Amino acid sequence: MLMQKLPHQEARCLVCQHRCVLKPGQIGICQTRRNENGVIKSLTYGIISTPIQVDPVEKKPLYHFYPGMLVPSIGSFGCNFRCRQCLNYQIAWGPESQEALHQLRQGKAFSRITPKKLVTTIKEKGYSAIAFTYNEPVINAEFVLDTARLAKKKGLKTILVSNGSWTREWIDTIGPYIDAANIDFKAYRASTYRRMGAFKKQVFTNTAYAQKKGIFIEITTLIIPTINDDLEKEIRPLARWIKTHLDSDTPWHLSRFEPHLAPDPEFQKLPPTPKTTLQRAAAIGRQIGLHYVYVWAPPDYSEGDTYCPACGHLVVRRRGWQPEMVGLDVKGRCRYCGRKILIR
Repeated sequence: MLMQKLPHQEARCLVCQHRCVLKPGQIGICQTRRNENGVIKSLTYGIISTPIQVDPVEKKPLYHFYPGMLVPSIGSFGCNFRCRQCLNYQIAWGPESQEALHQLRQGKAFSRITPKKLVTTIKEKGYSAIAFTYNEPVINAEFVLDTARLAKKKGLKTILVSNGSWTREWIDTIGPYIDAANIDFKAYRASTYRRMGAFKKQVFTNTAYAQKKGIFIEITTLIIPTINDDLEKEIRPLARWIKTHLDSDTPWHLSRFEPHLAPDPEFQKLPPTPKTTLQRAAAIGRQIGLHYVYVWAPPDYSEGDTYCPACGHLVVRRRGWQPEMVGLDVKGRCRYCGRKILIR
């Protein structure tokens, strides 16, 4: 699916914004999609890298999408980015992933799960959602689509946690079956994306397109000292873009960089994100006009509570991943002034 046939059995992949043109036998930059006799096929269909994990939806992070819901989460192998700060690099592009994908290219047998088995297992355990996360779900397009389509038929909510590299063709295909997505906006400048090992391309504009298609969007930015922490060149224009092209109500999550978690030796030499940088970034977001700005920097600093944009009263209190609805009525309005709060 999502490919363009070209002369001489070449094919262009239309899943992500790399739009790799592959000759027979060639594999895309994601290392998971291969041209087999003129047809692009997925090597990772039905392969999940770890057993199903159950996370609070706040950990995606999604603070405004069914707060308190527990979400079974799955990932696979491979990625179309090579982020130097990647928390999940082992399954995305690191040694574990490379070994698994090498074996798949060699035709080695792997245990695979069908969409039906996966959805049935989640339903039988009493959960009401599924999240595609950990590595980039866009590159596993066929399996994500088949699973999400079946999940929707069975009444499950569906979530993507993505780097935003999806094409509009992929958004048009998957859109009817995805309820919510958290998209990683790594920086404002394309040069900063490249410095991290990623690309910007149409990440921003296609996120806006996905939101217009009805997918509930929240944004995350990991602030890395000396890389994307320039408040005037990165943070302020990024906040302004979110407000202008998404919405003032679009939640923006800012998080602390921890160098010991980075796989890149140069990034390991960087300091952790200072508390003051996070505070200033959050303040800029609110000055720009974003209503819901959050900071995740345990153990000493976090800003996770939701306040009414109109009257300023606390409406959702969060301690860790635990939300408490303290100022909302049954219709999702502020109990004090009646303002509608963005809580799905």
